[in-house]
Amino acid sequence: MKKVPIRQAILDAIDQSDEFIGRYPNQLLKWAKYIEKEIGSLNGYPFKAKTFTITGTILDLPDDCYRVIAIIQGNYEDQTNAHYLQLGNLPYQIDEVSDEISYVWAPENTTYVQSHFWEEIGDQLQLVREFEDQELTLVYQYIETDANGFWIVNESHLDAITKFILFKIAMKYRWKIFKSEKLLRSGHQMMVKDLERDYNIAIRHARAEDGKESEFERQQK
Repeated sequence: MKKVPIRQAILDAIDQSDEFIGRYPNQLLKWAKYIEKEIGSLNGYPFKAKTFTITGTILDLPDDCYRVIAIIQGNYEDQTNAHYLQLGNLPYQIDEVSDEISYVWAPENTTYVQSHFWEEIGDQLQLVREFEDQELTLVYQYIETDANGFWIVNESHLDAITKFILFKIAMKYRWKIFKSEKLLRSGHQMMVKDLERDYNIAIRHARAEDGKESEFERQQK
């Protein structure tokens, strides 16, 4: 499956709408990332643990962050096994006393920040509690990025991402239509519904393309 930067979908949406929209690249990128998460990946995404120092309640997420899984207070970047997070296990350390004896123990005060105390909003993590120069280990699923930090996505996703951005643009500026005549207002509402239908169909097509057999798989039959 050919891979391309998600930025291409943003450029396509600008070409199909209005150059004025290009003044808001951050908003367009947020919409693009949101719908890419909705499309998902047939093979899933790998895990990574990375430690940050935070002051305040906002943490800027790394460019390759696809979805935050958990947050641990302290620096446990090298000890966290993300595959066991669903079991609620804490990071642990092993002391080898001899060939027959070993001690397995959890570091003192190792605690996860409960999921209802943080929220992932766009490219930032919003925390309820305020921290002061606190180390936090962020466990997240990551996605491949290009040299500029843009996500690398399947080429089959571009059409769905572009159509979703066009739908969001139409929704965002719909308020202007209410100053117009009723006929124009009705026409715009119909256009928004058509755009919503188009991007939902495109998402289904993108998922179907991801599930197709590769050329290598076909040759093995």
